[in-house]
Amino acid sequence: MKKAVIYARVSSKKQEKDGTIESQIAALRKQVASAGDILVKEYLDNGYSGAKLDRPGLNQLRQDVKTDLFDAVYFHNTDRIAREVTYQTIIVGEILKQNKQVIINGRDYVENPENKFTLTVLGAVSELERAKIIERYSRGRMHKIRQGSLVSNGLRALGYTYIPKGLQAGRLIINEKEAEVVRLIFKMYANDGASKSKIIRYLEDNRIPTKTGRYMWQWKTLEGILKNHSYMGIKYFNTRTMVKEPSKPFRKVKYGKEVFKDKSEWLPVKVPAIISPELFAKTQERFESNRQKYRNPPQIRLLSNLLRCGECGSSCTAHKRFVRGYSYNKEKKLVKNGLIYHRESYICARRIRQIIHSKKTEMTRCSNPQIYTHLLEASVFSIVEEVMTNKNKLKDYIIGYKENRGSVRQEAENELKTIEQKISQLMLEKKDILEQYAKGQLNRDNYGRKCHEYDQKIDGVKTERNKLLSMVPALHKRSVVDTSIEKYCDAARTRLEKCADFDTKRQLLLDYLQKVAFVRGKVEVHGSVPIQLAAYSDPEQSSEAREVGFVIKSETSH
Repeated sequence: MKKAVIYARVSSKKQEKDGTIESQIAALRKQVASAGDILVKEYLDNGYSGAKLDRPGLNQLRQDVKTDLFDAVYFHNTDRIAREVTYQTIIVGEILKQNKQVIINGRDYVENPENKFTLTVLGAVSELERAKIIERYSRGRMHKIRQGSLVSNGLRALGYTYIPKGLQAGRLIINEKEAEVVRLIFKMYANDGASKSKIIRYLEDNRIPTKTGRYMWQWKTLEGILKNHSYMGIKYFNTRTMVKEPSKPFRKVKYGKEVFKDKSEWLPVKVPAIISPELFAKTQERFESNRQKYRNPPQIRLLSNLLRCGECGSSCTAHKRFVRGYSYNKEKKLVKNGLIYHRESYICARRIRQIIHSKKTEMTRCSNPQIYTHLLEASVFSIVEEVMTNKNKLKDYIIGYKENRGSVRQEAENELKTIEQKISQLMLEKKDILEQYAKGQLNRDNYGRKCHEYDQKIDGVKTERNKLLSMVPALHKRSVVDTSIEKYCDAARTRLEKCADFDTKRQLLLDYLQKVAFVRGKVEVHGSVPIQLAAYSDPEQSSEAREVGFVIKSETSH
């Protein structure tokens, strides 16, 4: 006779209301009684998705499994544990590790290849079922659109108010106060020839709010209004898709980018018109005219994607501008000499963005001056040649290299565990956002915004982790660190000797530097030295845990 607990779960509020969890509980109680075990506790998750691990009942079970409260856990089926095979394996593994018995659908789960295979197959079936649920939802949504019905996603457009379905289908009605702003924007752009920057400054000067009530307008917001077909009376759905390409030139693929589908795949729904089709067509003609005109194309420089502003932290871009030549005439007056020069500089992206905003707009402005590309690139390469190839000099810039190890080792390792738990929790919460979007509980704009917010939170926590890991030399044997630094410098010296053209120089910087920051003539080069750490020898540990950071500071004219 063993002490037993049961775990039951239903995912939707409807299932919770219908009481389907009660049938699971009854079946599990019967299994416990038939086995002659004693039921000591029940863990229940009413209305929680199996696509995530963060559930109150499951969390309590995972805590109690480390105690002597019970000897066996009963589950009704594998998909009640979790929908994904990976999550199922994690939970079952945690229970078995504490020498507890796992009963799934009345059968004793023993850790052997056959049962592992069965669990994997059942988990794959659960994943397939979840994919089918999402596919059925998407198909039903598309059917409603083809019938001329509006769905809730993406209907928070300036000038309209969405009335959810009640006695009649959901619909858009014109918000006259906001519609006047929309007509003003189209008139200024299409008829008056105003630039988007001028329109933004006008809106901010006159304290005209966006749809969300903010008084600072963004370039993309204004462009989205000017390209929105809804304003001429047709709302299009199914217009875009994601492709695995960089969202901007010279960037790595993270999520990919949105591109328009072929227009034959668009699904139109009639909505009240705010402007005439003629005015909308005139606006698009100007967009196309501007697109065909010469623009200063983006260029790859040596520090592209590496450079950050040391004042505000924004990325920096290479900025080329043409200037007229001047010289002194016989009367010693400065006059134009007819020559034109181009000057290339690195400039903070925030400084470029803040130009479009009104001076009355409250915002954090950057005043970091631009710096000529050739001066900054020469300074960075000088640091690489003089410091990063010399092990004795590089040691002076290794963070934490000279600190006392004894007092901080345990404290740092405990803090690392806490940070890793924070990252895992944020990743689970972000996955829940995807689940809400798949079920239609979030529209695309809110989904993108929330994903961006979670990415920023995760990046912030990872930054904390990296700062802590930069103290690694103070926590481990100095000889291991010294050997790693020596190997790093030798490799950097070999690569530097092979740099003969732009491509090889740029690849060297990309491989050996994490970022370069500049502010008013001061330059900081950030990088890391790969190192094998005994305390982090787990092969599943992230690569950051095997690196030690350095920051090299220098000065240059600007």
